[in-house]
Amino acid sequence: MLLTIDIGNSNIDIAYFKKNKIMSHYEFETKKYSTSYEYSLLIEWTLKRNGISEAKVEGIAISSVVPSLTSVFVDAIRYIFNYSPFVVEPGIKTGISIETENPKEVGSDLICNVVAIQEEYGPVGIAIDFGTATTFSAIENKKFLGVAIAPGVGTASYALFEKTAKLPQVDIKAPESSLGKNTISAIQAGIVFGFAGLVDGILERQISEMNGNPVLISTGGWAKRIVPHSKYLKLENIDPYLTLKGLYYLYKKNL
Repeated sequence: MLLTIDIGNSNIDIAYFKKNKIMSHYEFETKKYSTSYEYSLLIEWTLKRNGISEAKVEGIAISSVVPSLTSVFVDAIRYIFNYSPFVVEPGIKTGISIETENPKEVGSDLICNVVAIQEEYGPVGIAIDFGTATTFSAIENKKFLGVAIAPGVGTASYALFEKTAKLPQVDIKAPESSLGKNTISAIQAGIVFGFAGLVDGILERQISEMNGNPVLISTGGWAKRIVPHSKYLKLENIDPYLTLKGLYYLYKKNL
């Protein structure tokens, strides 16, 4: 059994793998000021929930884009299991070449995403991650070509609601028409269809700069709300566990 932990800016995903299959998955809110003891209790709860003893966990892998929490989780793991986890960081074996100006600054989640595409979907692809940020990470024949980073759907929406005195917070879902007939449907149209246009515009450019026909895999909490309105993306190509799968494969490459 392998325990994987993906620490994001908004959520923390914890999954247990048996061989290369996810047996269980949990998602928690990221709390940047929680202590290692608090997070150790959270991890212990997932163990008990699954009826898994510490001895059955053969390895632990962490991907983190929140530096202040990386050491917190490492301490929590040591407290429970009495050994250190594998952490995605510069210098590990990835099986890919990172073709950016400063490979060390590429986020661990982006590396996990493209490794998962390479292992499960093919040699040429783009990972579109709808999280706190919306990211577009391209891989081609074991080369990480680069990434585009845009605001996340929730991040942009929150900024809109915070900076406008008269616009209310609304449920982010597609309205019947892009021609909003009231404030709520107007906001929904602007956010949902606006992000679908942003996604298609970036993908059109990235695809034109790549060789071959890249597979397009979406992931992240906002994917199901935006993907149906994209001319490039498909609902059947949403993989909610893409980052966790990449973390699993990276752990295996570094045994």
